[in-house]
Amino acid sequence: MRARGIRPVTYLKTFVGGDARFEDPRLSQEAVEEGLVATDRRGRPYRFGSPLGLAGIAMLLDPTRTATIRWWQRRVRDALDAGAEGFMQDFGEQALEAMRFADGSTGAQLHNRYPVLLHRATREAMDAYVADHPDREPWFFVRSGYTGRPGSAAYEPTSWGGDATADWSRASGIGSVIPDLLNRGLGGAYGYTTDIAGYIDAFGSPDEELFVRWAQLAALLPCHRVHGSPFHGTSMPWSYGERALACYRASVELHLRARPLLLDLWDGAVRTGAPICRPLWWHHPDDRRARSEEQQWLLGPDVLVAPVIERGASSRRIYLPTGRWRDPDAGTMHEGPGELVVPAPLERLPYLVRDGAEPFSTA
Repeated sequence: MRARGIRPVTYLKTFVGGDARFEDPRLSQEAVEEGLVATDRRGRPYRFGSPLGLAGIAMLLDPTRTATIRWWQRRVRDALDAGAEGFMQDFGEQALEAMRFADGSTGAQLHNRYPVLLHRATREAMDAYVADHPDREPWFFVRSGYTGRPGSAAYEPTSWGGDATADWSRASGIGSVIPDLLNRGLGGAYGYTTDIAGYIDAFGSPDEELFVRWAQLAALLPCHRVHGSPFHGTSMPWSYGERALACYRASVELHLRARPLLLDLWDGAVRTGAPICRPLWWHHPDDRRARSEEQQWLLGPDVLVAPVIERGASSRRIYLPTGRWRDPDAGTMHEGPGELVVPAPLERLPYLVRDGAEPFSTA
């Protein structure tokens, strides 16, 4: 895969089990024999039902043990040595109240600190690997996290919004993505990715419209990533016909054109704390209306993004903060503050650019 220019991103999780579909059972045996997992009050490995559906029993790694951290970091290095350029670091929220850890913590006491310890261990392993392999650019993204100083965001490159439902809901579907994105960014988790088309599809699989609108939403996020589904199979760009495939390609092309800006904003976020994707009030603090807009964002100061998040919509209402804003598709200019309704056929992601700015690469 690497010889073909593909950089594989694989999978690691923060617990062990005996299901050979998901891991080498010898790893679980090794972790138990070396005392690397959380225990119960009697000091026995604490066993719980695997979060991976019908995958049997799981045991949570104990990150308060130095030996566990070293064992975990060996797994990270082994994955990178095998050719992976990174991985999804899944789970990390399974510290249960009755668990006991080597430093004396209960699961209740360690629960919020757990992802901080694991993400820090992974970051240390990644940094050490890059020092020995300066030609590599390993990357990982995480599911769990916790705020604080420094919190887990100090160590994680990117987080994703968990297992979104494959629907249009504001609770957990496409409508939940932008508020989540903005809140994480304000909390220091600058890198963000979403499951394009959602993940949980127990009540029906995504259709062409949902897939395209979600891909468009992701086009101007820090990461653009398609994810699989546990019930109806992986939703890929070619799963919905030529029209959807063309729309997906357009979203990828826009993301690649925006990549220099995204990377510049990412560097700035690390230096200054200013998030990559910003609520409108970030640049317009005196605009009371801007404070209530939760389904738009500013990509830096000059790009106003307003994806379609409603089924069947053929237009999009956009709130324009103060300034002159150019519609790059229509070539029209609009003055803010005020509302604007723009056409939004399936092929179009609504966004505007501040007058005079040229934020995206033309290559």
